[in-house]
Amino acid sequence: MIPKISIRAGAIAAALALALSACGSSSGGGSGASAMGPGYNLASSQVLNASVKAGGTMNLISSQTFDSIDPGITYSAQTWNLFRMFARPMMAYEHTPGGNQIVGDLATGPGKESDNGKTWTYTLDPGATFEDGTAITSSDVRWAIERSNWSSLVGNGPTYFRNILTPSSDPRFAQFANLDVYKDGDKAFDKIIDTSDPTKIVFHLPNSFGEFDYVMTLLQTAPVERGIDSKDAGDTYAKKPISTGAYKIQSYSPGKELKLVPNPAYNQQSDPNHMHVARAALVDVQLGVDSGERDQELLDGQADADLGSALNVADHAKVLQDNVLKSETDDAPDSSIAYSSINTQLIPDVDCRQAIEYAVNKNTVQNQLGGSWGGSIATNLLPPSIPGAVQFPTYTYDPGKAKTLLAKCKSDSPQLFDSSGALSFKIAAQVNAPDLQNAATAIQSSLAGVGINTQVTLFPFGQYSQYCGNQDYSRAHKLGMCLANWGPDWLTGYGMLDQLVTANGISATGSQNYAFLNDKTVNDLEQDALNSVEPSTQQQDWVKIDHRVMDLAAIVPLTQRNVMRFRSSNLTNVMINQAGSGGYDLSVLGVK
Repeated sequence: MIPKISIRAGAIAAALALALSACGSSSGGGSGASAMGPGYNLASSQVLNASVKAGGTMNLISSQTFDSIDPGITYSAQTWNLFRMFARPMMAYEHTPGGNQIVGDLATGPGKESDNGKTWTYTLDPGATFEDGTAITSSDVRWAIERSNWSSLVGNGPTYFRNILTPSSDPRFAQFANLDVYKDGDKAFDKIIDTSDPTKIVFHLPNSFGEFDYVMTLLQTAPVERGIDSKDAGDTYAKKPISTGAYKIQSYSPGKELKLVPNPAYNQQSDPNHMHVARAALVDVQLGVDSGERDQELLDGQADADLGSALNVADHAKVLQDNVLKSETDDAPDSSIAYSSINTQLIPDVDCRQAIEYAVNKNTVQNQLGGSWGGSIATNLLPPSIPGAVQFPTYTYDPGKAKTLLAKCKSDSPQLFDSSGALSFKIAAQVNAPDLQNAATAIQSSLAGVGINTQVTLFPFGQYSQYCGNQDYSRAHKLGMCLANWGPDWLTGYGMLDQLVTANGISATGSQNYAFLNDKTVNDLEQDALNSVEPSTQQQDWVKIDHRVMDLAAIVPLTQRNVMRFRSSNLTNVMINQAGSGGYDLSVLGVK
């Protein structure tokens, strides 16, 4: 088993009270680029412009669109951060600068562990309601988890609950492989998720699992009213989720705009840890804005903050050379990596994959991702912020070695090469992400230098996993490499690696394991880590997985990311933390 991670329990002081006692406000008024900000790179260590003022319009912006507006089936940092404004998970990260401690949100506190880590019991805060005034019960939490893990909706969000509660490797759970709760009902879960007491939810796990409180931070635990949702298998709910948080959805135009307003039914007394506060009278989120235009709106003061993306590399110098703009900027590590997968199904020969690793000139890639401002060159997967992570060298740029390995691969696996005798495939990057696109082009140039022919192709951010994570599509369209950014769902080896490189991250569509790596050694090492009682042993197993994945050349780590973000001086209560998925914590922001 894994021992329970130490978590700071009990109520925390109100986020804004902490802010006001801990730090000062901006020197100067106004909005946008017209006012001097609090200072450069401060939001990870202090609350900026602390204020309890309510009202006004907060203008947020993104060059991306949502994979879904349904909290249960979304899987990106920007949506998790934003959707916490209207959805209450059972557990959540506290609102402190740089904070990564978790406390109760809809739950009164961390779960009570028993049966050697196989049983977890949570109690709901009394008085919590949906936006229509209906009281929230444990059955609503159970249904939220079931619909997002055992139904036709599966494929977009993470699959932790499915993998932990009904592991496919255990024959006792064979009936759950194709179960759809919308069609088959959820009677089969009565002995797995007990909600006989409407104020408590009890999970009975087949195996010990010490990180379950972290799993309960997922938005898949945000309650869903079964009676409304089950009428059309989630279709209506997915278009306009019913709020359980301090804000609610006023309107949503897919791919264009989301508007949030305060939720009058929100009972602040049901939130003693002050996890949800509606400071703005309106939150206007513009979506799918060209990334260049997005940066211009931020720097001109027309938008207050991006949902989570970095400023384009092309704008770094402009910001850093202007004292006012620099005072409104942060450039901080966010525990994520920029990487490219290598499709192990399309390119099964490890010599070919290692040739790709040696052929990539990471210095040129780093330049496209912001140089030293965008982070340091990565050589492995686990970022330094993960406890027990070890940084180790792997593949250094060596075209000669790449050509030698490529020749061996061609001799052993000639079927992988096209009629011209070249290894050929496509490199995927995201629409409206010019830095990743430029990185893909740099990789294309490096690979061409050793005789590998590639074509860069672009897919929309919101549907990226439906292409790169679709096994059939990836094979048929020869998606050999997919560039993306990846950060841990929580700061442990499991939270970083499970969905990225193990069998748990593979599904028919919507896989997060874009390499489709299903390696017995990796999977067994993960199980060893989960079965261990020693933290040091667990951490060593995650490092062994890191080494194994690199030996198999399934992923090309590119950079340990720093993210240069911009925050208008018009914003109050600004902080970077895990509650903000490594970015600005949107749930506590207000405007002057």
